Parts: sequence; C-alpha cells; structure tokens
Amino acid sequence: MIRRVLLLAAGAVFIVVQIAQAQLDLGPYVQNTSQNKAVVIWYTKNPESGFLRYGQQPGEWSNTMATPSGTVHRVEVSNLNRNTKYYYEIGAGNQVYATGAPYFFRTHPRVGARVPFRFFAFGDFGDGSDEQWATAAQLIQQDAKHHFALLLGDIIYNSGGRENYLKDYFPVYQDLIRHSVWWPTLGNHDIKSNQGAAYFEFFETPANNPAKVENYYSFDYANAHFISLDRELLFTGNDLQQQLDWVRQDLAAAKSRGQTWLIAMWHRAPYSAGSHNDDEETREAFVPIMDEFGVDLVLCGHSHVAERSFLLNNHQIVSQSLNAYSKENFTSGTIYVVSGAGGKIENVDPHPLMAFQLGNVTGFASIYLNGDTLIGRWIDDQGEIKDKFTIIKTGDDAPTKIEAGAETMTPGRFAVHYPNPFHASAPGAGMRLVFSISSPAPVQAAIYDMLGREVARLSSNKFFPAGRHELSWSGRDADGNVAAKGIYFYRVQAGNHIHTAKVLVLP
Repeated sequence: MIRRVLLLAAGAVFIVVQIAQAQLDLGPYVQNTSQNKAVVIWYTKNPESGFLRYGQQPGEWSNTMATPSGTVHRVEVSNLNRNTKYYYEIGAGNQVYATGAPYFFRTHPRVGARVPFRFFAFGDFGDGSDEQWATAAQLIQQDAKHHFALLLGDIIYNSGGRENYLKDYFPVYQDLIRHSVWWPTLGNHDIKSNQGAAYFEFFETPANNPAKVENYYSFDYANAHFISLDRELLFTGNDLQQQLDWVRQDLAAAKSRGQTWLIAMWHRAPYSAGSHNDDEETREAFVPIMDEFGVDLVLCGHSHVAERSFLLNNHQIVSQSLNAYSKENFTSGTIYVVSGAGGKIENVDPHPLMAFQLGNVTGFASIYLNGDTLIGRWIDDQGEIKDKFTIIKTGDDAPTKIEAGAETMTPGRFAVHYPNPFHASAPGAGMRLVFSISSPAPVQAAIYDMLGREVARLSSNKFFPAGRHELSWSGRDADGNVAAKGIYFYRVQAGNHIHTAKVLVLP
C-alpha cells in the first residue's frame, strides 16, 4: 500500500512527457555537480548512441551532446553558469526517453557565497521495507526545499550487490535522483559484494585526493565545505595514513579559502547507543582531526536510530545547552548527528553525550544553512519534526538575517540542577533536578557514570502533569552505596524533550 501511495503521490506532483521508454533501462540521474559542471548518467537495454539536450527552460535546448554507442551513457556538461538551474532531456535517434520539468540539474553557488540552502542526510535504508518506502514518500514531499542529499552509508542491503540497487534503490528514489545529487559515503554493507563494485559503478564522486580514489572526497557548496571519509576499505596501515594526511590538508585549504562551515560524514558513528555503540576506531582516527580543525557538524549512520550530541570536544561536552550553540569561527566544538534510520529502525539506549535520541522511528536529517546560521532538524516519515537545533557562527561578518517564517528556533532548556558540585557523603547531601513541562508527559530520569552505566533511577516513566516539578538524587547508587568521586551525567526525558548535563560528585 505504501508503494502505491508513493507512486500516486509522485504522479500527482509531476506531469512528465516520456516517450519510447521501453529502451531505457535505468536512470537518468544526476551526479558530481560543481559550480560549472554536472554529470548525467543513464542505461539502455541495448547498445546505442544517445544524446542529451539541455537549456535553461524545458524544450528550449541550447546545446546537444552525444554519447558513444553502448548501454551505459554518461554525459559531463561543462562551462555552465554558477548557481543556475538547467533542464535536460535524453534519448537516441528520433526517440526521446525522458524530458519535462522534473528533469534538471543545478550548479553550485560561488564558493564562499552566503546564500541559503538545505540538504538531506540519512543512511541505512536500501532494504525494500515499508519503512524505506514511507521515508522515500516523505523525502518527495520535502524535496522542493532541498538542494542535495548526503547518503551516510549502508545504501543497499544486504551485501551491496548490483541486483539490490536495481531492486531497492533506483525504483524507490528515481523521482528524486533525476534532478538532485546524492553524495555517498561507504557503509559496511555496501562493500560485502565485490568490495563495493556496484557502489563505485553507480556513484561518481570528485576523487580529489592524491590517491585519485573515489572512496573519500570533498566538495564546496556556497560557504560550506563537505568532506566524505572512508571507514570501510581504506582504513588500515598506509591507506589510512594517506587518507588522514589528505583530510588535514583538505580542511586546512577550506579554512584558508574562507569557508564558514566544515561538515564531515562517514558511516560508523563515534558516539551512539542504538543498534551499534560508539565506534572506537573512528573516535581514535577521525575525531581528533575534527577537534583540531573545529569541524562544525559530523553526520553518520550505521546505528539504526536518530541521535544528536551536545557540542563536543575531546569526547567531552563543551556546552550544556540543549539545542542552541554558538561558535567563534573554528573554535572547538562539534555536533555529531546519527541519522541511520532511513529504512532500518531499532531501539536506542541512553547515552551521556546525547542531547536528543529517538529509536524505532524512520526518517532523515534536514540541514539548513544561511550565512552564519545552521539549523538542523530530524524529520520522521510522517513529516513531524522530532529534533531541532541551531549553531550560530560569530566573527567579523555581520550576522545573517533569517526572514520571519523562513527558519526559526527557540533556544533554551527545560531542566536545571543544583548544587553542582556536591559532597555525596555529607549529611543530607543531594542534588535537586528541577524541570518544567508545558503539557502532561511521562518522565524518565536517571544518573549515569562516564561509561554510560546507570547509577540511579530517579523516575521510570512516571506521568507528570503540566507545570514545574522536582526530582532529587541522594548521591547514592541503586544499592545505597555512596557514589565515588567523579563526573556523572543525568538524563531526563519528558515526552520528546531530552536534557543531559554533567554533575560533579565530591567525597
């Protein structure tokens, strides 16, 4: 039923002229765009010489490009204007296979331009499930607002085979990829069949590294720099060292060009408590570089949940704000987002570094950038915003004005605690946790140690009415023992609101 609704919805949105499609086997889809070029790829069932026509209005073609005889057709259109929308049609001989308003590509804005744009980010999706199709339907609903997508790995299950792409990728997303570039990163399932041969066949990335491989790469879009890293194939020995050396050089070059935002993606999340826990290898290899260069946002998948950290540096929270952060240029502090529920969904457990967590719900991240402002959202397959956060860059430039109704965000938190620190062994010792909720909700609250182990439970989904409430912790564990000196975390969740903060316990 979901598949039928998706197809009907797509048909209601677009009026497409498609003639003689029997020969078209796959595509067309857009890849590897930049300020002045774009690549369009399609497959035909039999060998033939094809053509691509393009122009700034449908049917008003300014140029025609031919392809050699074959079944795989790739056209690289170059010398294009920046930040421009071009329409295209494809075919062979006197036959047109695909044409009309849905077939277009966009070139990138000028590097450094302070112009607004949005992109999707999601992973772990190509399994043919109803959840995958439901998320795809919502992506179509949101598509007009977004310029491209980041695919966070495990694009296709179960082994990344070519036949799986033909079944659970192209048929599901064709209405999106015919005009929107989907930038990928490798996942562990993507490489199980022939070391990711199908991934490297279907996706084209810049390969702008000394090794000239497409495993890792980077690109600019307006005043943001994006970098995709390989956690799966080139992650040991000299291969890893060469990748890390390039990452440092690439990020340094982006900063020297004056790019405002640094955004990284790879598959396995360094911080997570979903279907997978923290990936120690990326924490050791990638995270120190993120800290060194002040990368603003890291996007990962692998764990089939939605999570978003506090602002972190050196594996520690540097801002306890629940959802509003500020950074001066490239000072320390990175937000880590796990968006691995594009089709696969599983449970999530509490994690002391996370400001937001959600399990068993499929959806995607949507990131909006405008000058010095980044607004992130996580949206479920029904279009409901489950999480929202902001990062504001402060520096020499004048603040960006966000027009009323465009994107707004109300900063703040709904819980405070005191005293902090406190002496657990003192008579009458304890910490008070005060929170306010605007509507009745079940509340879960607990204390955790630095390893994420629960020390004490303060509330087990007890239902609280709207208003101000107070919980307390005596400084003792569940067995009545005085907590050892050190840093602890409390986590309180009321409905969809989650707050986590550090607590220092003294002897």
